[in-house]
Amino acid sequence: MNKMESYEHSAEFVDEHRHQLIQRVTMVMPIADELLSEGMIHNELYSNISAARTDEDKMRQLFKALHSGGNKVKSAFLSMLRENDPHLVQDLERHVKQRGGQEDRSTITKKYKNVIEGEYATVQEYNSLPGEHVKLDDRYTEPLIIQKHRQQREREEEIRSRGQNFYQVMGQRDSKAYKSTKVERLFDPDEHGDIQRTVILQGHSGTGKSFTTQKIMSDWARERLYQDRFDFVFHLRCKELNQATGNKSVMDLLNYDQSLSSMIKQVLRQSPERVLFLVDGFDELKFPLDVPKDSLPRDPWTQCSPEETLSGLIRKQILPESFLLVTTRSTALDKLNGVVKNPVRYAEIVGFSKEGVEEYFQRFFKNEQHSQQAYDTVRKNETLFTACFIPVICWIICTVYREQFEEGTEMIQSLETTTSIFVEFVATLLKHHSQDMGQSALTILQGLGKLAEKGMEEQQVLFDHDSVSQTVSDPSKVPFLCKFLQKKRVSQNTMYSFMHLSFQEFFTALSYMLLGDEEAQGKVRELLCKVRRGKENSHLLPIVQFLFGIANKEVGKRLEDKKYISCSQGIRTQLKHFILEVIEEEKEDRNAIDYHISSMWLFAFHCLYELHVDDFVGKAMNTYTEFNLTHIPLTNTDCWVLNYCFQHCKCIQRLILNWCNLTAEKLKILLPVLEKCKYLELQVDGLADDDLDDLLTALGEGKSLELDLTENNFSDEKVQDLLVALTKHKPRNIEIGVKSITSSTADKLMFLISKAHGVLESIVLHGCENVTLDGNLQKNGVNWTLQTSLWLKVSEMKMICDCIRASGYSLSEKVLAVYCEADLSDTDVDDLRAIIHPVDKLRLNFRHKELYGRFAVSEGLRSQIALRGFDFALCGDPVFDWRKLFQLVHTLEQHSEWDEHSEALISLLHSQTSLEDISLYVSSLTERCAASVVSLSQACPNLTKISLHVVADGLLLEEVIQFLRVSKRRPDCSLLVAGWRCRKPADKCTDRKDWSLCCDDSVRLTLHGETFTENVIRHGKKSDRPSDDTKSNRWCVVCIVTMMKTTEMVRNTAD
Repeated sequence: MNKMESYEHSAEFVDEHRHQLIQRVTMVMPIADELLSEGMIHNELYSNISAARTDEDKMRQLFKALHSGGNKVKSAFLSMLRENDPHLVQDLERHVKQRGGQEDRSTITKKYKNVIEGEYATVQEYNSLPGEHVKLDDRYTEPLIIQKHRQQREREEEIRSRGQNFYQVMGQRDSKAYKSTKVERLFDPDEHGDIQRTVILQGHSGTGKSFTTQKIMSDWARERLYQDRFDFVFHLRCKELNQATGNKSVMDLLNYDQSLSSMIKQVLRQSPERVLFLVDGFDELKFPLDVPKDSLPRDPWTQCSPEETLSGLIRKQILPESFLLVTTRSTALDKLNGVVKNPVRYAEIVGFSKEGVEEYFQRFFKNEQHSQQAYDTVRKNETLFTACFIPVICWIICTVYREQFEEGTEMIQSLETTTSIFVEFVATLLKHHSQDMGQSALTILQGLGKLAEKGMEEQQVLFDHDSVSQTVSDPSKVPFLCKFLQKKRVSQNTMYSFMHLSFQEFFTALSYMLLGDEEAQGKVRELLCKVRRGKENSHLLPIVQFLFGIANKEVGKRLEDKKYISCSQGIRTQLKHFILEVIEEEKEDRNAIDYHISSMWLFAFHCLYELHVDDFVGKAMNTYTEFNLTHIPLTNTDCWVLNYCFQHCKCIQRLILNWCNLTAEKLKILLPVLEKCKYLELQVDGLADDDLDDLLTALGEGKSLELDLTENNFSDEKVQDLLVALTKHKPRNIEIGVKSITSSTADKLMFLISKAHGVLESIVLHGCENVTLDGNLQKNGVNWTLQTSLWLKVSEMKMICDCIRASGYSLSEKVLAVYCEADLSDTDVDDLRAIIHPVDKLRLNFRHKELYGRFAVSEGLRSQIALRGFDFALCGDPVFDWRKLFQLVHTLEQHSEWDEHSEALISLLHSQTSLEDISLYVSSLTERCAASVVSLSQACPNLTKISLHVVADGLLLEEVIQFLRVSKRRPDCSLLVAGWRCRKPADKCTDRKDWSLCCDDSVRLTLHGETFTENVIRHGKKSDRPSDDTKSNRWCVVCIVTMMKTTEMVRNTAD
């Protein structure tokens, strides 16, 4: 054999045994050192090999170098391996010889994979008819798997949270902090570089454990998974092992084509580390595995009882080098811990993430439109959307929606009540996940109901073993409970919970229906009385909603058909009377803006929706004509419920939806409701132009309207459409968010104003926050109560004002506010002068957007700006230099102390005979600042009031107060000073950087003529922040009045 043939033969040997070499070579670095010294690998490849954490990873890196080096390098590697580990090479060569004429392993493996691929390509669903099946890939969605044991607080957070909050929590679990992982990484090295050969994959009922094992089999067979790791993967279903009779070996238990027997035996004997066993559904085993160790078999061909053979495999007495994945419910985990051999990797299927839920819907429905429509619908139901983290719930919901699509039924609202989906879920788990429990479904439901009711009474979601055992005879077999261990000091506690709080609420409601009729009515009556008492029992409201759902005739029939319960007519009547009484009580306070009252309204609507009896809902809703939901944050689910209930109102006289967290999505749900309103107050954020079109269509014509659309950004064209549409209504108060406007918009605004004369009370255009103009509109000198507010660019503001004048109107009592951050051009300043001219009465306001220190944008803003803002009132045209004024205002934030810039600003006002009053906001009050302000009293003859507000960390210092008391002021000009004053007799505070001080009082000082008055607005406390205790927030006012008879007396006092 020449060199080339020798190289080729060695390279083939290395390639053929790649998997075993990766698994078995331990002398990696000595070989890599030698290859490097002979120049056969580069430094970069050597560094990668050296950096790998385990020998297997080092060999994978080394194989990259071997492939790049070709046959010569592979041949050299084999020679070096023969020198460093001759026994390994001899063993591999011996296996080649033993194989002789036998069929090549890769061919056998391929044959086995073909069988597995065909067997696992499809699955049967719970409702499949004989011969029906679906593709596994059309159903399987990867679940969220984590490897961290959660603390009690984290468990409670998962159980109690709902809707978007719940999926935010699930998103946090999908992170490194919780060691989230994927199926393909279950056998990767851990953080210490160790590979665990046994993995326990636990999860609650219906979370997809068995689906995951089927997916592993399918993907391995299709060479998508574990190709470099396992030559054979075997699936052992515990449900099938229960049927095994007689003595069995591991070989007997495996599912394979008998023609593969010899090769499988060879693999188990020679390469057990290349084999993975999947033991699926450990919790379903009927026989115990606590077999004495001495009686366990030691090899895969010894025949023993099924429990001895399976125990030997799980306890690693058989094929200890092989890999094992066991799936189980959490309720059987302690039983498994007693037999499995450590070390073990634990992982938990938590369920679907939010993205997983959406992906499941996409896979289920081939029609993209149906998929999106179904997902959007369920996402609007907070309780159902939360429950969708359980894959079985997803399947039930998708199955129900698919029937609707196939029947051609229009997809309106949420198609099914929440209770009906929960009933289907319970029925599914009782039928398919509760075999051989030794007790009836009714007994199981009764035990769960008692446990759930006790937990709801005590507001408890976690239960210890003793509590559960009192109501549930064998909790480890009940599919609706979750079990986990919690560390407590030096021991462990076994704890249980329902899958989610919503299931605990459902089982509580169900428990009442499982009682005798008389006892059930008594329990329901007691529950209804509790929820009527007020907020302290609000946690019981979902139970009442589920009771209404169970009282739904369709749901009740389903429960009766399953022989679970029978809902009595007496309970239905009781529930109907209750909801009518709630509605009647809330009617009396329907206009009150009270969170509890509005919440009870919403609760009543949810109950009516769950009941879903149209005639009764119509009777209940027709007692309403006015609805005020102000300050109630509405969810998508709430909006669907309102949609359903309001459709049963003959007429809606008045509907108020202010500050309800309405978005474009929620508004679309409510559009049919808006069509029925005669009077509507609506505040909604985040609308696009298309959303506005939908809103205008729904509004129709002739409505009394109050619209707050400030937090939107409509195009000029859409603003014009809105203004034109409003001319067909009776608009009262309108606020519109705009991007920019044109002269056409100004014309249409004036057209609306003229059409709505006498009806329209206020109009706001909101597009820019740096400059605002407010004023009252008047025509021909007659003042009209139309308040106009323009938050626009100066050029757009001037455009509107010019249009107002051209239409014969004018603005009176103008208030111009300019934020110091505004960078106005000379043109802007000239436009502002034109806007406010002529002046009858004008208020100018200059300040920072974040005026008060503790809520400033940055901590630096609290103390670095001396003059934080000021505003003043003029009666008549001002005569100062406008450009100079705005330049000085713009530079205020650059000065941390009262200096010549601040004084220059005050000096501009000295010549203003039209100045009537002024307010200044300063960070600290110094004598220099006080002197500047007092000078205004002498310079401005019509000035009657000066207000000084010390904000941020500043204090009213005694020397400044004394200065103000002796200062020369006009007798008819009052000076008001507000701020904090230290009350310590000595060693007084100089600032309020420490807000915990209790020696400071909030005071208001008034100096008028010779009178000095001090009002203590609030005494200092340990915390100046508002308290939840209303009693602690009562203000205390103390007046100290000193009459100064002569100026000389004041001076003597000062001396």
